[in-house]
Amino acid sequence: MSDALANQIAAGEVIQRPASVIKELVENSVDAGASKITVNIKDAGRTLVQVIDNGCGMSVTDARMSFERHATSKIYKTDDLFCIYTKGFRGEALASIAAVAEVELKTRRPEDTVGTHIIINGSEFVSQSACSMSPGTNFAVKSLFYNVPARRKFLKANSTELQHIITEFQRIVLTHPDIEFALYHNDAMIYSLPKASLKQRIIGVFGKSLNSELIPVDIDTSIVKITGFTGKPSNSKRKNDKQYFFVNNRFMKSQYFNKAVTLAYDKLTLPDCIPPYFLYMEVDPRTIDVNVHPTKTEINFENGPDVFRLLQAGIKETLSKCNVAPAIDFDNQEAGEIPYFPKSEPMPSEPQIQYDPFYNPFVSTEKSTSTMRGGGAGSYRSKYQSSENITDRHNLNNWEKLYDSPGDATGAYTASISSPKAEQTSMPMQDATQAESKLIQIKNKYIVSPAKSGLMIIDQHRAHFRVLYEQYLNSVDINSDTVQKLLYAQELELDPNSMAMAYDTRDELLSVGYELEFLDNGKVMLNGIPPYLEQNKAVDVLMCIIDSYKNEHGNISSSMRDVLAKSIARSEAIVSGRSLEPLEMRQLTDALFATSAPNYSPDGKTAVVIVSLDEIEKRFN
Repeated sequence: MSDALANQIAAGEVIQRPASVIKELVENSVDAGASKITVNIKDAGRTLVQVIDNGCGMSVTDARMSFERHATSKIYKTDDLFCIYTKGFRGEALASIAAVAEVELKTRRPEDTVGTHIIINGSEFVSQSACSMSPGTNFAVKSLFYNVPARRKFLKANSTELQHIITEFQRIVLTHPDIEFALYHNDAMIYSLPKASLKQRIIGVFGKSLNSELIPVDIDTSIVKITGFTGKPSNSKRKNDKQYFFVNNRFMKSQYFNKAVTLAYDKLTLPDCIPPYFLYMEVDPRTIDVNVHPTKTEINFENGPDVFRLLQAGIKETLSKCNVAPAIDFDNQEAGEIPYFPKSEPMPSEPQIQYDPFYNPFVSTEKSTSTMRGGGAGSYRSKYQSSENITDRHNLNNWEKLYDSPGDATGAYTASISSPKAEQTSMPMQDATQAESKLIQIKNKYIVSPAKSGLMIIDQHRAHFRVLYEQYLNSVDINSDTVQKLLYAQELELDPNSMAMAYDTRDELLSVGYELEFLDNGKVMLNGIPPYLEQNKAVDVLMCIIDSYKNEHGNISSSMRDVLAKSIARSEAIVSGRSLEPLEMRQLTDALFATSAPNYSPDGKTAVVIVSLDEIEKRFN
C-alpha cells in the first residue's frame, strides 16, 4: 500500500467534512501559542478553508516534515500518552488534510528573516520556496475531497456544513477567551471575538440574552475543579442547546455528566427541560483517557462516579446559594378544590339582587309610569313591543331558561380542548354522558377506558398532538404557496447557525407561507407569514422549524409542510399534568380515532396502549 493511499484511508477517520479541517488547523494554532486566529471559508469549506495565526511558526525543515504522518506528534514516549495537555498529539491531521485537498502553507518563525511557502496536492509535493510574511502560519486548504469524489458528493448543503463549522469554531473559542478569534464566510463576518473574560466570551458567542441568566459555578475538590456558568431554571428549554462540558480546555461530549446536571435541577425545571450550562473541569491528565475516538470528543474518567456526585452536589449548592425559584408551568396547575358542605351544615344561599325589570334610564319616572298605563300612539310600549311581548315581560317566572346552555341541562360550560380553528367533535349529550362514565384520567396524564380485549390507555399529550397535526396539515395543504404580507416587516434575531439554516431552507419556507429577506448587512427580515397564524405565534413556530432542522443538521427527510404542522401541533397540544373534564376526554378520544394513525404521535411515539385481559389475569396469579 502506498503512502498516499494510506493517508487517504486515515483521512476518512480524521477529516470527515470541512468542519474537521477547521478543528484540526485552529487547534494547531492554539498549540502554537497564537494570540490572534482568523478563519476564512468559502462555500462552506468546499472551495477554501484558510486559517491564519500569529503563533511560533515553523522552520524550513519542520514545515516540510509537518505533512508526514506522525511527524508533528506532541508525544515522545508511551507515558506521554497519559499526560496530555495539548490539543493535538497524534500527528495525523496535516497528512490527512494534504491527502484529500490542495494545501498551501506559508509559515515563519519570529527569529527568521523570511518564511517558507509549500504547496502539496493530494499528498504529492509540488513546490517549496521562500516567501515574505509576518511571523506565524497561514494554511489554505482548497478543493477539499477533489480526489475523493464519493466523499465530496455526500457532503450536505452549504448551510448544513456551515452549521458544523460554526459548532466546531464555538467549541474552541469558548475554551480560550484569552485569544482573539474571527470567522468569515464568503467575505462576510460571522464572528469577531476580542480577548475577554469567560462570561464576555460566552455572551459574545451566543448573544446578550444570556447575560442575566448565567450563574457562576466554582467547585474545588481534590479530585476535580469545576468552574464556569450554569443557567437559571427559568431559562430551561426542551431542546439540547448551549450545554457544554470542557475537560482541561478540551470539549467533551458526555451524556453521563449531563445526567448529573439534570438531577441537580430536579423539581426546579419543567419535565425534559434543562437550562444552558458551560462547565470547565480541571483534572489530573493521568486520570483521564482522551485517546478514545479520532475526534477526541469522548473522554474516559478513572473516577467518573466520584466526579458525577461532586458535579451534582456542586450544582445543587450553587443553585441554593443563588436562591433560584422553580420554573412555573401554568398548564400543569390543577384547578382549585370545590368546597364541600356536609348535609348537616346548611348550604350558603345565593346573593339576591333587587332590580326593576321595566326601568328605562332614558325616560323619566313619571313618563315611564304613564306610558305603562296609558299605551298611547307615542308610548314606549306600543312603539317597540307587541301585546304578546308585554304579557311575556310580566311573566318572569321562567326567565332562567333564557340562559340555559344549549344541549346541557345543567347549564354547565365545558371547554373544548381542541384548537380554536379545529373542527369540534359533537355528539348527543345522552350518549356522551353514557360514554364519559367509562373514561377516567390517571395522574392527569393518561386516559383509561375499558375495551373488548382489556384496558385501553391513551397518552393525552401525544393523542392531542396527533389530532392537531392532521388538522394543521390540512390547513397547510389548503393554503399552499399563500403568503400573508406583513404591514411592517419584522427583524428576526438569529444566531449564525440559525441564519445559515434559514437561508438554506428559504424556498421551502416560502412554499408554506414564510417570506424571508436576507439583507447585505447580515439582518433577516420577516415579510410574510402563513395566513392561518398570528404574527407572534408565527415567529415562534418559525424558530421551532429552524431548530428542528438544526438539531437534525439539515437531514430531515420529511417535507417542510410536515415539519410546520408538527411544530404548530406540538406547541398547542395539551401537556401532561392537565386535568380534563369527562366531556373533554370523550372529545379527545373520538377525535383521535378519527385520524389516519391514532396509535402513534406524529413523531412516531406510542399514543395508545392496550393491556390485554390475559396480562391483567397474570398479575393476579
